[in-house]
Amino acid sequence: MKTIIKIVRHQPESNCVSVKICRLHSHKSINDYTSKRVDYRGLDLTNNETFVDSLSRKCSFRIEMQDEKEDIIADNIPEDVSGELDIDSLIGKVITSDVDRSTRGILAMRRVNL
Repeated sequence: MKTIIKIVRHQPESNCVSVKICRLHSHKSINDYTSKRVDYRGLDLTNNETFVDSLSRKCSFRIEMQDEKEDIIADNIPEDVSGELDIDSLIGKVITSDVDRSTRGILAMRRVNL
């Protein structure tokens, strides 16, 4: 899942940024989402890429909360499937599945000469 982040305010005295975050393919503008304060003391401040990566990881739970609050349209209501596999019986059914996000990310590295 790709996310987008918009930093709307920086409060350096309290080490916080106010951010808006949503899915890249959201059906609403990022400007329609509320901003939240995020303490960046625990984030990777090495460069822009590592900062954005660690910020998106810290805020990713908000995407899940946004998705849970959205209404499910009638065509997308999933059916329960269980039992033995019969692919033909699955044709035309809407099925739900949990997607496990990987923990891959950018790591800041230092060169070590041995």
